[in-house]
Amino acid sequence: MNWTTPTIAAAFVFGAVIGSAYSPAQPLKAAGITPVYAIYEANVTDQDGYKNQFLSVLGPKLEKYHVKFLARGGKVQTLIGDEANNRVVISQSTREDMTAFWNEAKDDFKIGQKYSTGMRYITVEGVEQ
Repeated sequence: MNWTTPTIAAAFVFGAVIGSAYSPAQPLKAAGITPVYAIYEANVTDQDGYKNQFLSVLGPKLEKYHVKFLARGGKVQTLIGDEANNRVVISQSTREDMTAFWNEAKDDFKIGQKYSTGMRYITVEGVEQ
């Protein structure tokens, strides 16, 4: 058989199609990357100010640093301990992105404190993926 460039290209494409059909796509996982989870809570006292003055500034920065929301704006239920604040957000990112986000946005949280009380923002390292 004469292996011409079109024949090799066709064989490559055919192999890629067959291979992808039998090997389902897997999410990309970087070895050694430990996720970081952030838990934010506050008692929002002025919904309009909080949304228009705080979240409007914070939102683009969260997006810029690839912060993924796992829970936000849902019903909060305290099972043990002091009553939880009325706004609880749980997010995930890499340590690098979370650090970069915090360095850029930490002063913005002062805006949020004008429209809420009991604000708390903590991070915790997750399990290596």
